[in-house]
Amino acid sequence: MNYTPFLFCLFLISNFFHAQTLHIQVSGIRNSSGNIRLAFYSNSKSFDDEKPLFIRKVAKKEVLNSSLKMVYNDLKAGVYGIAILDDENSNDKMDYGWVLPKEGFGFSDYYHTNMKRPKFESFDFALKDEIKIVEIKVRYL
Repeated sequence: MNYTPFLFCLFLISNFFHAQTLHIQVSGIRNSSGNIRLAFYSNSKSFDDEKPLFIRKVAKKEVLNSSLKMVYNDLKAGVYGIAILDDENSNDKMDYGWVLPKEGFGFSDYYHTNMKRPKFESFDFALKDEIKIVEIKVRYL
C-alpha cells in the first residue's frame, strides 16, 4: 500500500494546526519615507554581537496613522527578540548626529528609555504553536 498521500496530508494538517503566526504592530512612525528594518535575534550573544538570525525590511508606504502592521507565518518556534530601525533614508544603517541617533528605533514589547543598549532579556519573547502579537513603539531622540 502507498502511504505517501496519507503522510503528505498528515504533514499538511500538522503544520496547519501547529503553525506560529507573528503579528507585529509598529506605532509612532513619524513619516512614510524609507523603510522599517526588523532584525530578529535569538539570544543575547547574537544581539550583543549585532548578528541577527535574519533581517526583514518593510516599505513604509503602507503607514497609516503613524502605524504599520505585518504578519509572518514562516517563523519556527523558539525565542526571538526584534530590534527595529526606522531607516528613513533606506541606507540600511542607523544615522547619527553628533552623538544621538537621527532615526527611530524600537524593540519588541519594550519601550527603551535608557541611553545604554537594552539587554536581550528585556525584549525577548517565546513563539510557539500560537498567534503572537508583538507591539513596537518607535522612539526618536
